Amino acid sequence: LEILEQEGKVFSHPWNYQLSSQDSQKHSHSIKESKKSWAEQHHTINEIGSTFTVQGFDLNYAGVIIGPSVQYRNGKVVFCPENSRNDKATNKRHAKDLLSNKKIALDYSIDNLKNELNVLLKRGVNGLYIFAVDTELEKALLEAQRKRDSLI
Repeated sequence: LEILEQEGKVFSHPWNYQLSSQDSQKHSHSIKESKKSWAEQHHTINEIGSTFTVQGFDLNYAGVIIGPSVQYRNGKVVFCPENSRNDKATNKRHAKDLLSNKKIALDYSIDNLKNELNVLLKRGVNGLYIFAVDTELEKALLEAQRKRDSLI
C-alpha cells in the first residue's frame, strides 16, 4: 500500500501496519496539531485511520481497506476473527455465570468485526472507496456495483 506524501515523497507500509506503543507515543507528539482529533488534523488527509479515529465523524469521502477478516464465500459475506489484527475486537470477554458462579469466556468477535465494518462504511457522505484484500469479496463488490450502475 502506498500513500503519496507532501513534496513528492512516497510513504509505504503494509495495509495492517501497527506502530509499537513506544513509536506511537513518539509519533503522536511530533506531528500533532494542537488538540484536534486525528480526523480534524490537516496532515491526516494522506493517512489511513482506523475505526477509532473516524467513529463519530462524517467525512466528505472515505476510503476503507477491508482486510482478510472479511471474506466472501458461497454467496455470503463471512467474518473470520482469526484473520483480524485488531485484538480489541477479537479478544474474548470474561463474565461470571450466575448459576454456577464460574468464569466463562464470551466470544463477541464476529459481532465486533461487523460493527467495525458498519462504522467504517458509513463515514463517507459524498463517496466511499473500498479496497478488499479478499479477491472473492472484491469480485462480489464490483459485481454489486455493476448491477447498481445498470439500474441508474
